[in-house]
Amino acid sequence: MTTKEIENRCIAKQQELLEKYFGNLAHEAAYERPETIGDYVPELPLRVEAEYRGFLESLWAEIAPNDPRTLDDILDKGHIKDMVTEDDREGVQRAYRDAQRRTLWERVTKSNHKDVTFYKGLLKVYAQELLNSLRIDFIEDLKTIK
Repeated sequence: MTTKEIENRCIAKQQELLEKYFGNLAHEAAYERPETIGDYVPELPLRVEAEYRGFLESLWAEIAPNDPRTLDDILDKGHIKDMVTEDDREGVQRAYRDAQRRTLWERVTKSNHKDVTFYKGLLKVYAQELLNSLRIDFIEDLKTIK
């Protein structure tokens, strides 16, 4: 399997996971206009990352079945989730608080959906960045191994 084929599989899995966990946020924001965050907890990107890591582990086992190293052995030792700056984390937390807090005015006017949509969008971008970082690291490490 070529590096390009591996990268294509990784990108396809990323898209699959983002669709599975986030769906079509633009459609949801325009038509459903949710007033609550539902299952979109701040830890959701880390769950998506864990599932993607599982995919990468199985892909590594398929690519190099006789190699005794694990995925963690070939990836850089840095924690991907720590690459997000403190400002980014604080922004997600602030958006989370705003989305969860429904003022009396927001209840009357049904306008909390703006906060909810903003928060969900930030979460999706965060998850996407985590997956991109993992994929890029994985592909770069494969190039150095081969």
